[in-house]
Amino acid sequence: MSKMFSVWKKKFKNEKGETIEKYFACPKTLRTVNTEELSERISGSCSLTQADVLGCLKALSIEIKLSLLEGSNVKLDGIGTFGIGVTSEGVDDPKKINPKKVKATKITYRADRKLTRDVKDMKFTAEPKAPKGLVVKSSKKVISVLVLIFLLSFSQSGFSQSESSSSCKFKKEDLSHTIQTQVGYRWIDGFLGFYNFKTNLIPSYEIGYKNKYFAKLRYITFSEKYTGNIYLADYDYMLPISDQRFNLFSFVLGYNFLNAQSNHLLKLGLELGYGFDRLKYEDKHIDYYNYFGIGGELSYKYFITDNIGIGGEINYGRVYGNDTYLTNYGINLTLSFKF
Repeated sequence: MSKMFSVWKKKFKNEKGETIEKYFACPKTLRTVNTEELSERISGSCSLTQADVLGCLKALSIEIKLSLLEGSNVKLDGIGTFGIGVTSEGVDDPKKINPKKVKATKITYRADRKLTRDVKDMKFTAEPKAPKGLVVKSSKKVISVLVLIFLLSFSQSGFSQSESSSSCKFKKEDLSHTIQTQVGYRWIDGFLGFYNFKTNLIPSYEIGYKNKYFAKLRYITFSEKYTGNIYLADYDYMLPISDQRFNLFSFVLGYNFLNAQSNHLLKLGLELGYGFDRLKYEDKHIDYYNYFGIGGELSYKYFITDNIGIGGEINYGRVYGNDTYLTNYGINLTLSFKF
């Protein structure tokens, strides 16, 4: 048995302020074994049926959760010990620390000694490289097809059968301009784990044609500092990250499925984006990572007046870069001003 790994290129500054590029190994997970598959494997090596094993595993997960919520640690022989990590604000007087100021930070895990030894002895294999240009060409084909469909639909709507293509012009009253802001949450699942963050006042500018076809420019950013006992660990660099800032610029092509004369808009959109992640480590050096993303969004908007609209949006996408990818989900509330 072996663990697959891929290679990441990182840029950081040394003590002299010089930018240095280094290559590091990072883990590559091809799949996740779920509870049902575990029960099937276990039933094949004992006299219990798969249903019996599945029931036991589900009961085990419930008991582990209840024990942790009771304040106990849970030790599973051969696996390790689970517990709850806590923290609080720093104060000068210990008497000022009361239960209201204490909060749980994370679920801790201390591996079993034998498991730790076995992991240290495990072997690794390099991830096979895809043929040059394979991913790029595939993504270009998908994007090209979607853009072509959008343009064909746009041209059929924009040109009347009684008009020749040479005499067709965009009318000013057919175009709409909208500035909007959003608040909500984003969830990211990547090599640093699964985490969520709140997004405040996401600005965007959208232009529409005949209230059916839309193009939008959007900017998303979030930042977070990790202090005290709370930090984000980059397992490639093996140092805690003290500060993180992510910036994403995206372009969205959308189509409204409802009546163009209605105050209600129900849009499905294709989102293309570019982003970069700034990570500052405890040893003060800074890394930058570039990402390219593709995804989709479904949004609803209702204009309560001719100019002011409210609504909501959900989105899903993949962000690729540095030989890895992040899966992100989002949900937002929207306030729009049309002019």
